[in-house]
Amino acid sequence: MKVKDIMRKVEGFAPLGLAMSWDNVGLLLGDAQREVNKAVTCLDVDENAVNKAIEIGAELIVSHHPLIFRAINKITDPLLLKLIEHKIAVISLHTNLDVAPKSVNHVLAETLGLTVIEHLSQETGESWHRFSLTVPVDHLEPVREAIFAAGAGLIGLYDSCSQSHQVRGTFRALEGSDPFIKSEGLASVEECELEFMVDGSRLGATIEAIKNAHPYETPAFYHYPVSNQNPAYGLGLVCKNDAGLSLSGLQNLCREKLHNPAPRLYLLGKDADYIPERIAVCGGSGGSLIPVAGRKAELYISGDFSYHQILEAGLPLIDAGHFFTEYPVVAYLSQKLQEMGLEAVALELEKHKGYIM
Repeated sequence: MKVKDIMRKVEGFAPLGLAMSWDNVGLLLGDAQREVNKAVTCLDVDENAVNKAIEIGAELIVSHHPLIFRAINKITDPLLLKLIEHKIAVISLHTNLDVAPKSVNHVLAETLGLTVIEHLSQETGESWHRFSLTVPVDHLEPVREAIFAAGAGLIGLYDSCSQSHQVRGTFRALEGSDPFIKSEGLASVEECELEFMVDGSRLGATIEAIKNAHPYETPAFYHYPVSNQNPAYGLGLVCKNDAGLSLSGLQNLCREKLHNPAPRLYLLGKDADYIPERIAVCGGSGGSLIPVAGRKAELYISGDFSYHQILEAGLPLIDAGHFFTEYPVVAYLSQKLQEMGLEAVALELEKHKGYIM
């Protein structure tokens, strides 16, 4: 399978358009035409990850954190040169994987045995558009199927979402036109107005699908961005504490399931045996979401909490570590690549530079 084909499949579970504007995701190094049989997945593309790829003869590394984050004006980094020398491509899936329908946070919740209720925040890097299109009545279903196949019509946990109603349209064919419906003078025709939602990153594919499926020479449509976000995506999750674990029990759960030898529990006024019903989680650095977590949950599990964030928090916190809360997604990425027919190996926990004893 070629790198470009892998990228096309990646768009199916972690669309690049979901990434925040400041992020750098996608194919960051390598030839899109290169054939791939083996891959390594990891959090960070460091020496251990590159050496692992060379050891097993992998042509691709898929990481969570971007290989290249800030702009570079020269290529002298020994790591980049080593990747180039061995013709190893690198795909990085960062904030787009954080907010995807099956995200870093879903994998974290599954690892901890928590049941997801809702997203913690609707924040994404994506725009959402309302789209309206007129179609001849007899061609409504083929056009509708084409737009759904292009990825439009996704709202939360539902796909193929649309509305349609019958309208009467008019047109006059000018010189040089080739109308689908032949008429002299002003024509009046029965049509359907088809309306649906579409992510900004899928606008181009949707418009192309309409042009290919629509019978009109010039399909009539318009779209505009809306201020609300698609509930299919979001940053962080709110979960149920089905097991009824106490704060200290949940600290031990993070130690056991995330392999963090020392997760930090900040009680912040609660007793260690307090049992929270709703638990917010966010893999990586989640300090900015503490105020949101305080409104939606009774405990927040994430990483990289600062001193002042802890002091100002309105709920207990477990700092389970940036690395440890994100590492479970490495196995998930391997699984997704294996489903594509590739041989994929997850870089071992202890081989990452972010691992601490």
